[in-house]
Amino acid sequence: MTKRARQQGELESLILNVLWSSKNPLTSQEILERVGDGDLALTTILTVLSRLTDKDLVVREAGEGRSFMFSAAQSREQHTADLMLKLVAEESNPALAFSAFAKGLTAAQLKALRKTLEG
Repeated sequence: MTKRARQQGELESLILNVLWSSKNPLTSQEILERVGDGDLALTTILTVLSRLTDKDLVVREAGEGRSFMFSAAQSREQHTADLMLKLVAEESNPALAFSAFAKGLTAAQLKALRKTLEG
């Protein structure tokens, strides 16, 4: 993976985390303030938001004037579940993947998983 792709992925994750942490949609400027370390430009944030919108991970709605409001298209938990389902779907032996996954869980995580599966 190129350095640029890695950085892009990291910035996408940072922006999604900001959106998941917010109870309300945010402007690109608000996202920049929460993500920015002083080195990021608003245009960079807008570019990443556009890519996340194209991937259906972010919803863009009209705000006041010419501004836009951004929010996550789904919860952090649903996004994680979708990623896990995609990975399992690509496996030739899903049962083996589930077994390996379960071996990596703590006792508390296994208990929560059992409760979810039984409920």
